[in-house]
Amino acid sequence: MKLKFLFGLLLAGTLTAGAQGYQDGVDNYNAGRFDIAQTILLNNINNPSTDKAVAYYYLGNIAFQDGNVAEAKADFQKGIAADPANGYNYIGLGQVALKEGNKSEAEAQFKEGINTNKKDAALLAAVARAYYNVDPTVYSKQINDYIAKAFKLSKNTEPAVYMLQGDMKADENPGEAAGLYEMAIMQSKNRGEVNREAYVKYASTYFKVNPKFAIERLVELNELEPNSALAQRELAEKYYDNNQFGSACIQYGKYMENPNHFQKDEQRYAGLLYSAKEYDQSLAIANKVLSEDPENFYMYRIILLDMAALENWAAAEEAGNKLFSLAGDKVIANDYIVYGNVLSEQGKNQEAVDVFVKAVELNPDKPELLPQLSAIYEKAGMNDKAVDTMKQYLDGGNGTTNDIVSMARRYDALARSLPEGDPARVDAATEGIKYIDMAIAKVPNNGTLYRIKGQLILSQNDNKPNAAMAEAYEKMISCYNEDPSNKQKYASSYAAADYLLALYYLEIDPAKAKEYFQDYLTINPDDEQVRNMVEAME
Repeated sequence: MKLKFLFGLLLAGTLTAGAQGYQDGVDNYNAGRFDIAQTILLNNINNPSTDKAVAYYYLGNIAFQDGNVAEAKADFQKGIAADPANGYNYIGLGQVALKEGNKSEAEAQFKEGINTNKKDAALLAAVARAYYNVDPTVYSKQINDYIAKAFKLSKNTEPAVYMLQGDMKADENPGEAAGLYEMAIMQSKNRGEVNREAYVKYASTYFKVNPKFAIERLVELNELEPNSALAQRELAEKYYDNNQFGSACIQYGKYMENPNHFQKDEQRYAGLLYSAKEYDQSLAIANKVLSEDPENFYMYRIILLDMAALENWAAAEEAGNKLFSLAGDKVIANDYIVYGNVLSEQGKNQEAVDVFVKAVELNPDKPELLPQLSAIYEKAGMNDKAVDTMKQYLDGGNGTTNDIVSMARRYDALARSLPEGDPARVDAATEGIKYIDMAIAKVPNNGTLYRIKGQLILSQNDNKPNAAMAEAYEKMISCYNEDPSNKQKYASSYAAADYLLALYYLEIDPAKAKEYFQDYLTINPDDEQVRNMVEAME
């Protein structure tokens, strides 16, 4: 959907973070958020509270995932230097050796890691995962052997084994994977622990099957871990992915209070606040990001949207100028649309036309831009181009009944812009009548369509009321009269119809003309000229 596409782009911004506990980096790694995990781990590597052996193990795995084997090896070695008793970095080195084709070295490193704590089934699961990371097909036997050993040692209670099995099933069988993550959650609970990784992966996997239930599990995680940035963010993300933008906005607001959030999250929050029509709050977040990252064009996009919504056209134009100067090839079609409308609202019609023309040229796969360009042409008084552009859109097999009606309106505007007696005026009105009749065939009881038809017939006949015009306006009145509230809602349409019908009947049926004039006066009682005409008819 349009909103999701627009705000999805907001996540491409620079990743920055403040001071954070290294455990948050571990959690994000385990949840598959490698870029976030790496940033947090590097930012905290020299903090006194950081377990460097653990941090380097995960940094090594991130480098390995990125294909940087040399960096991975160096990180694992740093982890061993930090704490030789931590078995995981030996397993990391074994993974590197296996990747390099040195199976005997890999097995030696795996054994070294396991020997640091022979009672820890999680180490056996880590070896199985190392084989899986290198090649799940080639090493399927070794993977299954180590999974069996880990289950035997833990008596089927080791959460890390269930997590690995879940990861192995996640793509081909989300339902089975979710069941395995559920087992990891339960086994961790039995140990008095909260397995954040399992909750997040459960939600991410089961979301494909049952979004509501996946979200409920993340709500549970937030209740258990109310200060976890990972828990807060994942719930906000799943609300967003499920198109629950209001809930996503509220949840992001809670997450923003956590010091462990990221700039790209602020960017999305600003976008969600815009979608929630909280324009001032959205502007505040956008300006905060810009104070730290002054060339962040994503935030100028949000400011353009906010200012346009607030009808602060000058400020919107300024934001648009910054956006276009910074975004380069990352400008999207909606940027042109909003910016073009901002220019149009300020009477800069030719500039607005130029912007929309550019948008159409750069987005030939987006025919939906053509009706908007047509509207801008009409506003600029370029009625012939407004008609041609709308026709191009409809002739391409696009459009709804509303677009057909817009086509009729464009022809009417073109006809009225031409002088009376000009054959081109008649031709334009005639074409417009064809389109409005197409719309009427689809929606036969819509009063507004008959009003447009009446106006077109009037334009076709050099503004002289005739029988066809009268028939159209009387049909309009008949349709509108089906709902008494329409008399007030469409007062101007009633008044125009009454006046024109009175003129038409003035010589044909004076009594009927008088009725229409009297009805007109109930809407425009201060029109002395019409009042005098009615009095003269008595």
